[in-house]
This record gives sequence, structure tokens and C-alpha cells, in this order.
Amino acid sequence: MRNKDIFSSLFWTGIGTSVSYAGFDLGFGSVESPGSGFMFFWLGIIIIGLSLIVFIEGVRVKEEAVGIKGMFSGLQWRKGIYVLITLSLYAYFLGILGFILSATLLLFFLFKIFERQRWYIAMFFAMASSMIAYVLFHVLLRVPLPRGFLGIG
Repeated sequence: MRNKDIFSSLFWTGIGTSVSYAGFDLGFGSVESPGSGFMFFWLGIIIIGLSLIVFIEGVRVKEEAVGIKGMFSGLQWRKGIYVLITLSLYAYFLGILGFILSATLLLFFLFKIFERQRWYIAMFFAMASSMIAYVLFHVLLRVPLPRGFLGIG
């Protein structure tokens, strides 16, 4: 039994249940005319399903009990903190720089610093990802995105 998988799956099952309940409470609607809670409801169901898979796998696999201290050993805390700081800066500069520029800079930083990609590979995938997201959300789904001081996406 892998305790950390069982505990984490129970935690995420609770989160998924809360999200689904909140979505249902907001108004489910239908597939043709979704309500404001439609996406939250299904997102919660997906979280519950994935956490149940982890739970079943955690029960099936035998492993030594490592305790609460062992659950957190080997985690890269510094990277997690840097990513949180980077995402906070992205949120701050999103309105100033606009979606395309700030998303490209965020992704470039993550690809270059955390994944150690060559600069031209990091820039290519950062720009491609930002443009795909822009076309998907702004052009196809007509979601208004921050334009920034340059007046572009």
C-alpha cells in the first residue's frame, strides 16, 4: 500500500467533489446551452476519476510505509517556489504587456530556465504555444484577452 498515493487521492477526491458540487450549484444547463457551472461540474468529475485511479493503484501496489517525512523527500521545493514567483509576475504583467508578449516571455523562461532547452528551441515553442492559445481563445472562442501597451493580443 502506497500511503502517499492514497492520501493524495483522497485529498483530490474531496477537491473534485467540492468543484463538482459548486458547478452543479451554479447551474448545470445542457450540452446545447451550458450553464455557468457546466465546465466546473465536469472538471470536478475528471478530478474525481483521476484521483480514484491513483487510489486504486495505491491500494494495489505494496510499498514500505515511509511516514509523513518520507512523503515529501525528494521534492524540488526551490523549483516550485520559482514557478510560483514566475506565475505571479506573469499575472502582474499580463495587463501591461498583453497576452501574447507576457505568455511568450513566461513560456520562454520556463522552457529555458527549468527545462534547460536551447534558446532557439525555447523561443520557438514559447511563441508557437502563445500563438496557438491566442488563436484558440481569442479568434475561435472570442475570449477577450489583455492587449497591453502595444495594442496587440
